[in-house]
Amino acid sequence: MSTLVLTALLVQAGTAVAATIASPRPERALRIATGGGAASLVLALAGIVDTVARGGDRVGPVLVAFILAVTLLVQAFARGNLRGDPAAGRFAALAAWLAVAAGAAASALDLLAIALAWTAGTAIVIALLGHAGAWAQARVARRRAAGALLIGDAALWVAVAAVLVDRGDLSIAGLAESSPTTAAVAGAGIAVAAVSRAASVPFHGWLTASLAAPTPVSALLHAGFVNAGAVLLLRTSELPSPVAGIVVGAAGAITVVVAGAAMLTRPDVKGRLVHSTAAQMGFMLLACAVGAWALALFHVIAHGLFKAASFLGSGTLVPKSGADAAAGGAGAAGVSAPGRAVIGAADALAALAPAAVALWLGGAASASSALLLFTVLAVGVAANGALRGRAGRIGADWLLAAAAAGTGVAYVLATHAFGGWLGLDATPGAMPWIVVVVLAAVLGVLAIVSRRRGGVADVAYAFALGWARPPLPRPMVARSTGPRVASAAVPSEYGSRR
Repeated sequence: MSTLVLTALLVQAGTAVAATIASPRPERALRIATGGGAASLVLALAGIVDTVARGGDRVGPVLVAFILAVTLLVQAFARGNLRGDPAAGRFAALAAWLAVAAGAAASALDLLAIALAWTAGTAIVIALLGHAGAWAQARVARRRAAGALLIGDAALWVAVAAVLVDRGDLSIAGLAESSPTTAAVAGAGIAVAAVSRAASVPFHGWLTASLAAPTPVSALLHAGFVNAGAVLLLRTSELPSPVAGIVVGAAGAITVVVAGAAMLTRPDVKGRLVHSTAAQMGFMLLACAVGAWALALFHVIAHGLFKAASFLGSGTLVPKSGADAAAGGAGAAGVSAPGRAVIGAADALAALAPAAVALWLGGAASASSALLLFTVLAVGVAANGALRGRAGRIGADWLLAAAAAGTGVAYVLATHAFGGWLGLDATPGAMPWIVVVVLAAVLGVLAIVSRRRGGVADVAYAFALGWARPPLPRPMVARSTGPRVASAAVPSEYGSRR
């Protein structure tokens, strides 16, 4: 690790100590956190320059700089958003400590150090979820997070113990020498830890419950904390076992589909963002499973910055009214269902054909990086869904779908270049690339079903609407009035806040 990057983490640790001491005075604690965070970020950026000049691993310095940048952005926002909140000083200190833990986990060269930093991050996040107080939904959030994340932590420590017993050496560089049995056990433990942190199936419930947290806490969770799963998989990719890739690939593929569907059912901004994050984390796990490490790491950074900005700006967004939504769909009113299907197929062809050519010419269409094609397909499907109100204008649809795919191609080529700069070559993954094609087909079917009514569409909608939500409490039955739910016990996600 670069000396400057290590110094940046030490400065951030000192900032966390100072913010903790000043936490009874919230405004002062937030000033300390932002000032120290800015100094740490400058040092981390200088560390990247130093690493490029001297040579060496660039992944660790880039990740540390990203973590410090997101933390500084959120801390600066919290100075206004949490003004007057008596717990704002506690938030400033915990956020600073979370940056230290995340930075240590992303740059450590020893599995024991990674596990210690990982568990410290879990404890800090559970404490951050306590910022919302003692009302019902906050208790649900803390309980779900503690259960899911601590299971992942326990699995990671099982992996540490397995490697220690086998080799007596916990260095990352020596993981490639693990025996097949040890690699399988350690890979399974690491996979469970990554899946739980990424809030993917079957640990998906804790992230949805975190809606109880204030906006700065949500931004930290979605922009940084959940991304750690992909980072852990990258750091331990030398393990000679396909177990981790198979587990995270299966969990990621299921989560992409289900969380993507759930996102479409949410009427609230933060609810949509939560399910969007879960789907994106599933995508990153799938990228790791097929060996597209550059895509996973680039997406960690791009998604983190985008989602931080989305959460911090969520309070200024106003959803469309029913009249606006109806007006937006008027353009498709005169087109029959078969006609819309033909137009949708034409849109997809117009989007994917030039996209495939551009990727091939750009050198990014290798078989081991076939997941990159899924990115373009996902953009095309999203564009087709967004443009369905214009389905009567075939020429305009083609142009807009092609433009959307062009954006996806630019993203893919940028990812390809970024991976080359970091020295992250795509490698054969544990899961074959054909899984991506199957997943893309499932998403296409889901997009078609979402446009219909009755039968399968209604069942799918009901499932997606209730997915990952806290269960309703057992109703109180009154003989004279029938079933009744005790409103004081209902989580706020169902409309009651205590």
